[in-house]
Amino acid sequence: MRRVIAAVAVLGLLLGACSSDPTTSEEYQAVAQQLADTQRSLADVTADRDALLAAAQQPVTERHAKAQATQDAVRAILDDPESVGTEDEVIDALAAYATPGAMMDDAVFSAVPMKSAWRNTLYGGAMDARIDTTYTWLSEDGSQGGSIWLWHGTNAAGNPFELPGVNLDEYNEDGRMTRTYVAYPYPDDYVRKAVLGSGT
Repeated sequence: MRRVIAAVAVLGLLLGACSSDPTTSEEYQAVAQQLADTQRSLADVTADRDALLAAAQQPVTERHAKAQATQDAVRAILDDPESVGTEDEVIDALAAYATPGAMMDDAVFSAVPMKSAWRNTLYGGAMDARIDTTYTWLSEDGSQGGSIWLWHGTNAAGNPFELPGVNLDEYNEDGRMTRTYVAYPYPDDYVRKAVLGSGT
């Protein structure tokens, strides 16, 4: 700010010198040189500021990219689990994108470790289910994201079911999931019957 004020002051002197006595070329040249020096200093300060800003934003950009890669990879596995392999291979592949202590906190079925949650979601009991993701989002800094999806197939009691839902995810600096919160637009009893009993 001081440099900007100085530049404005010098510019005022320059204009004053030109209007009051344009024949004093030495004074004019001195003021013009001072203005040019100030402009160069301002340009240097601006360049330093931009470099610092770019450096500060780089880790955020990297974290976002890593979280985006995790989100895309998990969706790809859920879209085509058969291409991954056996049930165990699918669960291991999904769990690889979460931290060892990651939890899936289901609004109806409580919180369990991420790997167990994936197994219960896709294969638990007589469960033979799929998750079709319809929409995803990710925060600018890559720390949070989520998706809207349809969970469907054969439930734990062997009955057909369909449930829409939403999950909210948290990611660490490496882009791996640390926590997932799952919720449904239905009462708890309806969800339990859909997943464990008569289906939908």
